[in-house]
Amino acid sequence: MNNILSKAIKFYSKNKRKIDPHITILGLYLTTKFLFRRAKAIISTLSLQQVDIANRYGKGSYALITGGAGGIGREFALDLARKGFNLIIVDFNQASLDSIQQEIKSIKSELMVKTLLIDFAKGDNLEFYKKFQQEISKLDISILINNVGTTKGSFGIFNRLPIKNIMEGFYINFVDQIMVTQAVINQISATSYQPIPFFFGYGSSKVGMASFFDALSLELRNHKNIDILTLKPYYVSTAMIKHKKGVLIILVQSTWKYVGRTNEITPNCIYQIQVYFESSLPSFIRNFMISMSHKKGAEDVTKRQE
Repeated sequence: MNNILSKAIKFYSKNKRKIDPHITILGLYLTTKFLFRRAKAIISTLSLQQVDIANRYGKGSYALITGGAGGIGREFALDLARKGFNLIIVDFNQASLDSIQQEIKSIKSELMVKTLLIDFAKGDNLEFYKKFQQEISKLDISILINNVGTTKGSFGIFNRLPIKNIMEGFYINFVDQIMVTQAVINQISATSYQPIPFFFGYGSSKVGMASFFDALSLELRNHKNIDILTLKPYYVSTAMIKHKKGVLIILVQSTWKYVGRTNEITPNCIYQIQVYFESSLPSFIRNFMISMSHKKGAEDVTKRQE
């Protein structure tokens, strides 16, 4: 790195008279504009007031959370319970569902908590979604949090993973979330920054989800009762990614500032600063760092699936 920098300085010293001053001015302008926009986004995050979502979406209505028994989904469930929402929690782990149901009841015993034991890995047929829709058809749902996700078949060395696992990963991370949205959206009475090597399926499916909700938000832009917010939380500490640290409570609470105000956000200025610094690195350095960070884990995961 020092060698590259010294060569750049040497090149500039030799050729500074040949460099058009207009290019220098343009470069300074673009850099200043970029820094100003980043600083504005961080200041905005710190100064925004919370949205009263109980008033906005209807206290006592239901919030449906997929993957709601653990990680980010669990924190959303607990936070919404404190705000007075009834819950529909979908997960594939019965023990975790029982645990979160008891915890919510201890917060507010009068809340209605419906748990659905569903494995979205099996959601590759029409009957699966018909049954899911029947389970929720009579409930007043005002919030949908599409949180379900997996690294199975989405993380590893692409040409060595079983095809079945890859298909399952895309169903859970992409197809299932679209189908859940389609199942819920008519009931609602009032919900990636860079390529990730070895996370080919997870990263690409999240880009696809962001594009899907961008399109949906445009389609529903005149619908006053529906807000869409795509949350890009960066790395957080969940069962899916154990080697990264994060504070889920701060992440969840800061998310509510943006509902109804924008369509996409990385909440919390700490995550925004991380994104800013990583995106400011030259692409070859950033790609090298990410590749080295995930390579060992990808090899281990791939061996377990082969």
